[in-house]
Amino acid sequence: MSFAKPLEFPSEDLSKLSDEELIHFVTTGRHDALTVLFDRYHRLVFSVAFRIVRDSGEAEEVVQTVFLDIFRAAADFDSRKGMLKVWVLQYAYHRALHRKRHLVANHFYRWEELETAIEVGSWCALPGEAPEIMHLAEEMLGKLKPRQRIVVEMTYYEGLTAEEIAGRLDESVHVVRHDLYRGLTALRTIFGKACG
Repeated sequence: MSFAKPLEFPSEDLSKLSDEELIHFVTTGRHDALTVLFDRYHRLVFSVAFRIVRDSGEAEEVVQTVFLDIFRAAADFDSRKGMLKVWVLQYAYHRALHRKRHLVANHFYRWEELETAIEVGSWCALPGEAPEIMHLAEEMLGKLKPRQRIVVEMTYYEGLTAEEIAGRLDESVHVVRHDLYRGLTALRTIFGKACG
């Protein structure tokens, strides 16, 4: 993904600025500031996306979507609520999950490929992946109640619907949705504490 770099604002100077200063410049129309943020975080966004969608082409699409979203929503960033890096990761995570759901719904994945990925382990390191993100994600999921974690992982890593999860766990759809809601609420709370 490429962004225009106006000559009057060389990226070499912007690269010394903090994330918060860069996102402020993005809101004032300095697109080269977004280029610097892209250079800082596109590998991390790709890594998160690839772990979820398990396809490099699709992960690249997620990267482009994430930075387009960041460009459009730059004015919404509030440094009092957390670091920009975490904000970017939230976009990466949600966009990748959305893409995964779309791909699963359209039968992009064959079930044997999903099963293989699950057997290998959803938290195996990928080349170039930031270890602190892996550790943070595992730590956050580890704080959930066991059934909540199972439902969250089945929803977002396997792309299963509440009805499918209910069938696998021999529970009612209502219970599955309740566990998912509670699990996501707990993750938001944990995430907020980790960022604050």
